[in-house]
Amino acid sequence: MNYDWEVTPSSGALVGTISTWDPDTEEITTPVPIYSHREIYVGRDPRKCRFVVNDPLVSNRHLWIYTVIFDEDNPEEVAPLVYAQDLSMNGTWWNDYRMGDSGSSFLLSDGDILRLAADVYLLYRSFDNSQPICFDSCQALEMRAFSSKYLITRRKLGSGAYGQVHMAYKKSTGQQFACKIVNLLTIKHQIIQEGGKQREQSSKKTMNARMRDSCAELQLQRKLEQYQREAKILETLQHPNIIGLEKVIMSDNTIYMFQDLLTAGDLFSYIQYKGGRLPDIEAAVIVRQIVIALDFLHARNIVHRDLKPDNILMTSRADGCRVVLTDFGCATFVDPITNRMSSTVGTFEFSAPEVVKGSQKGYTKAADLWSLGCLTGVLLTGEPVFDHVPQEAGWRWRAVDNLGLRMSRLRVGERAHDFVFRLLEHDVSKRMDVKQALQHVWFTNPSHKADFEALYERSIRDWKPRAAMGESLIVDLDSYANETDYESGPESVSDMVLLPYHKKAHRRSL
Repeated sequence: MNYDWEVTPSSGALVGTISTWDPDTEEITTPVPIYSHREIYVGRDPRKCRFVVNDPLVSNRHLWIYTVIFDEDNPEEVAPLVYAQDLSMNGTWWNDYRMGDSGSSFLLSDGDILRLAADVYLLYRSFDNSQPICFDSCQALEMRAFSSKYLITRRKLGSGAYGQVHMAYKKSTGQQFACKIVNLLTIKHQIIQEGGKQREQSSKKTMNARMRDSCAELQLQRKLEQYQREAKILETLQHPNIIGLEKVIMSDNTIYMFQDLLTAGDLFSYIQYKGGRLPDIEAAVIVRQIVIALDFLHARNIVHRDLKPDNILMTSRADGCRVVLTDFGCATFVDPITNRMSSTVGTFEFSAPEVVKGSQKGYTKAADLWSLGCLTGVLLTGEPVFDHVPQEAGWRWRAVDNLGLRMSRLRVGERAHDFVFRLLEHDVSKRMDVKQALQHVWFTNPSHKADFEALYERSIRDWKPRAAMGESLIVDLDSYANETDYESGPESVSDMVLLPYHKKAHRRSL
């Protein structure tokens, strides 16, 4: 069935269709195109909805369909993410799972069925032209072992050097998750391959070759410890502004990390959605939540070490929504005695100077505050502070000066300006700590303080802490060895050390 739908710059790309569907005959009727830059409301009221359903049990505005593109400049990296949010009084079902309370959003995959009422079914078809995702035979077998609890779909949400992120869901409830799949075999193979090249170069130096083999083993062990540390950190955390961990399943070959699926993209895509940068007040609402998350972490001697727009997820496109800090691949526990770290990790453009240059003295939690200053600068100006800036200190000083000029040209307010520059202090002793940042006048001035606090309480109102299940969140695959229900689910199943950063490049890496 071919349709000639008009695509205009304002409508964006054609990403799929939503149609009525008859479960008895499987007949499809009245397909409506879904464009990346256009929202669709489904319901009974023709004045409010593009897709009208004449059924008394369907609400006037029953369903909201919207699209999130993670990177407008590189849309091929991750296919457009199409979501359906239930707005109804009577509920909506996604593939026979009730979507939950009104306001719940579900990610749609090709072939998904939405039921609005007893006899009202909608079919979603995707126009994603990317190659179909296939799991290797080892992963397919492992996934089957826990398929009575969790089903991982082929819907890819992101990818990196050592794995990829897929949509998954809990079989008993239909709750969707982002599952980060880390391929340990790929890591082992790459390290062995690199070690082989090094051995060839040092074939006449037997002792040196042995040392290189030992280094390769140590490198592999450190990589495994990094992922294990990430899981252990997240296992200890429950906070509305920190990504929630559902389950980690580990085998000798793969790590499966099931985390909350947030349905409005990351802060990077949100900035693009808002036109390239944010007004002071909107930026303050977001930054304050990030500071609250950092305060929670630092109080527990945890440092994130990779704070950037890509690692902040949005729960909604609405102003004042809850934001969530994610990707703890670089995070670590700080030694409570020395309060210092030494590993060079993170993303260069957002890394503090004391992290980049490296020294025996190491660095402290203050590194997160520098990164916060860089992130806030992006929000207020639309440009990374240190984009294409050499590592030398002189160039970094100049970049900070240029940021000041840019903020003045854009008429960024004095409070926001002061907040950023009290974080971008090269002298760590002069840099604000997280408590000082939270009490900065940008957030606590009398004209806005009460509003900020009330808005925050509203933003976290619907957040629920993880239910106590009486079992460990981190388990070995062998714990599912006695599972007998191996039926497969429908084919519809999220990235880490100093990485180059460019806002037009693929920004998720494992």
